[in-house]
Amino acid sequence: MRSFIRNNFPEFGLAVGAVISILVTVIVCVLEWVENPGGIFRGDEGTRWQFVFETAWSWLIPTFVHAVVAVSLMHLFWTVTIWVIKKVSNSRRIH
Repeated sequence: MRSFIRNNFPEFGLAVGAVISILVTVIVCVLEWVENPGGIFRGDEGTRWQFVFETAWSWLIPTFVHAVVAVSLMHLFWTVTIWVIKKVSNSRRIH
């Protein structure tokens, strides 16, 4: 599993980005539904699912894009940092 994560940072970024964006979207939608600003999420007739889905979609896509890029870049930076540390420590052992 470690080698897959280490060697496939774009897939790792997609997976973690999907999890992050889904969690953020669910939290925001639940909070908006509970707060119900202006009565747009629910009323006497019940939940207005169109507004809930529009809110979810408007949070899911941008959060997913940003999370994938951020996680992929952080993972790439971490992998390169570990690689450099190993190279430096190996070169000091040889000399």
